[in-house]
Amino acid sequence: MAMTPRERFLAALDGQPVDRVPVANPTSIITRGLQEKAGVFFPEANYEAEPMAELALAGHTICGYDAVSPAFGAGTHESAALGVPTRWGDRDSLPAQEKAIWSHPDEIEIPDDFLDRPSVKSVIDAIRLLKDEVGDRVAVIGKVFGPWSLSYHTIGLQKFLIQTMKDPGFVHAALERLKPIPKMYAQAQIEAGADALTYACHITADLIRPSAVPDYVLPIHQEMAAEIDCPLILHCCGRTIDRIEHFNKNGMAAFHFESANDAKEMRDQADMVLIGNINNTNTLVAGEREDVRREVHYAIEAGVDMIAPECAVPVTAKLENVIAVRDSVDEYYDALH
Repeated sequence: MAMTPRERFLAALDGQPVDRVPVANPTSIITRGLQEKAGVFFPEANYEAEPMAELALAGHTICGYDAVSPAFGAGTHESAALGVPTRWGDRDSLPAQEKAIWSHPDEIEIPDDFLDRPSVKSVIDAIRLLKDEVGDRVAVIGKVFGPWSLSYHTIGLQKFLIQTMKDPGFVHAALERLKPIPKMYAQAQIEAGADALTYACHITADLIRPSAVPDYVLPIHQEMAAEIDCPLILHCCGRTIDRIEHFNKNGMAAFHFESANDAKEMRDQADMVLIGNINNTNTLVAGEREDVRREVHYAIEAGVDMIAPECAVPVTAKLENVIAVRDSVDEYYDALH
């Protein structure tokens, strides 16, 4: 008997049997083509709840994915609420932070009205609108950024990473001061109707050594997994196979990983449910349908539990290729019957 998209997503996230591998979008699948097809556009869809929810819903109604996710930026909602100058994007670009605002952990302040600030409230309200629309049929994925990634956005990537070598106390202090944000933001999204949350932590191999995971963030990840009453999907960009042994200990439900990691190699070493890892640049932007089909089928056969683009899809990606991710899963199972 066929499962609903939400049933399929939640079962796979829990490591349970499914009728077919789900197709999910833990980050963003919004392209210029999807905006045009839905008739909803950036930048308004990045900071207004109704267009945000409508565009997120297109991930299911137009692309056929089993989950919808309304936060399209990379931590821009949290950092904007903290006072970081933000570009909210346009039809051809995702939102982004413009500059850091703090130079030392002592400067970090979380406003009392953080959850009511427009950039954050819009996401919470969009989740509520989506839940009202999809009910129990389609999964709703929220998103929070952990204190490691928020430190990049508020203190500055280079400055923060330099302190991991010069002054570990600086780093730990920043993480502790920022740690309440994902907890309270997660709770608000859960109360609004999120079924699962992407937890972004960009502690990737092209930025820092593997030992930084247990040194700085593993205890925080374990704390988040224990205290947030919702399945968490860890997202970390880039090559991560050299730190998967640490991620395995974080208590989270799943890991959303990139194509810089071979799916079979990752499956051999990961204990978590795996989500990914269809390449963005070469496949979804520059490739053809056959390239998508080949990668999707490889990932399924490798044992990836949910198929998804590897990270936020570039707005310039071909909409037909984003849709082909779902179609390729269907084709794989059709060929079995």
